[in-house]
Amino acid sequence: MSRTRKEAGLRREEILRATVTQIESQGIHALRMSDVAHALSVSPALIVYHFQTKEALIAEAFTWAAQQDLDHLEELCAGLPTALDKLSTALEWYAPTGRAKGWRLWIEGWAAALRDPELRQVGREVDLRWKESLIAIIQDGVHSGEFTTADPRGAAWRITALLDGLAVQTIVHRGIQNRDQSAAWAREFVARELAVDPAALARRG
Repeated sequence: MSRTRKEAGLRREEILRATVTQIESQGIHALRMSDVAHALSVSPALIVYHFQTKEALIAEAFTWAAQQDLDHLEELCAGLPTALDKLSTALEWYAPTGRAKGWRLWIEGWAAALRDPELRQVGREVDLRWKESLIAIIQDGVHSGEFTTADPRGAAWRITALLDGLAVQTIVHRGIQNRDQSAAWAREFVARELAVDPAALARRG
């Protein structure tokens, strides 16, 4: 396929996927729009046409990556019979021992957001969407009698704070913290928050 034909058919999603891959491999600060173009075998002008600036490209790439994970989590939980099933599935997906979010990508984003207001706003919105998904599962569990907590929202915020902290320890300080131990700590913490047996939060099925 010629470059002209490839550029004509290139979708924004392909650009965003390639951007996420580049961020995960080389970081945000080293990323150039030309790197994304090179990965896709297109001209840099096409990337600029779609996104105008590197900052806009990165912000949309983070939003796109988050939506991919949220959509996948919804698929994983669809049809599960209990809130406990949904929670254990969500924890397996979200935790740094799982595959959610591409943790290298998000840790890069947290660091860059300290100096980038646009990325900081994107990160805040994405984080709230993750929390709202967890809050909904916890509320369902409280209503069904599976979980006990007077504050589902606070429980969700505390749980995600722990998981985010474990992600930094597991991903950034790789090799120091055992992943199985991190997963066990997460289950124990969640079990205390929601008054359930930690064993019930282990991988199911």
